[in-house]
Amino acid sequence: MNNIDRGLPTSARLQRGLTLVEILVSLVISLFLVAGVIQLFIGTRQTYQGHDALSRIQENGRFALERMAWDIRMAGYVNPLTVPPPPAVPAIAGNDGASNNDTINVQWNNGAAVNQTYTIQCTGGAAPPCPNSVPASLTLNINDGAGAQQLIEGVDAMQILYGVCAGGVVNPPYVNAGAVANWNNVCSVQINLLLASLNDNLVTQPQTYFYQGAFTTATDRRFRQAFSTTVAIRNRILR
Repeated sequence: MNNIDRGLPTSARLQRGLTLVEILVSLVISLFLVAGVIQLFIGTRQTYQGHDALSRIQENGRFALERMAWDIRMAGYVNPLTVPPPPAVPAIAGNDGASNNDTINVQWNNGAAVNQTYTIQCTGGAAPPCPNSVPASLTLNINDGAGAQQLIEGVDAMQILYGVCAGGVVNPPYVNAGAVANWNNVCSVQINLLLASLNDNLVTQPQTYFYQGAFTTATDRRFRQAFSTTVAIRNRILR
């Protein structure tokens, strides 16, 4: 073989191709490299989707708490320029819903009666649980004839607890709506929201989250995060 090679012109020796073994080895190495690039792309995309979903949950959660807290603080307010000042009664009231899907209503008067109702609903206005495990939305009904409008999407649960005052001080513990004997004695409200990502398959296994004093394991692979705040009702004269 070597003698034959030495007998060939230099240009002919340089034009020799690869052997079958060399081609197969090159293909295997290329496959490993391509697989690594694909894995890196999938991992990067999964990380981006996870961070994006978590950012949206946190943004929605903060906005929902701030919006609800502002309205609750206004409960019972009467514009002093209103003559005579019409009462906003009941200033605050609520209902206990199934699976912690509560409803809260607040009223005040700013020269005209204002009535705000918060609840969570599925697409189309149905009550949770929603079909296909799609998270519900926090809705707001301002009683203007337009009905409940979507405020925040991706709300799994909303529980509202009430602080009942005795002598100007909250008499613990906070209770649900069914345990409030006199709504005129409610002086603070605790809002508890559980938000979920809209997209599934964002975590490698069902997430275990802490909500309302208990750990729960989800049945899907969405991100979830609980949000909570307590709001004092400032514009009330307790009776």
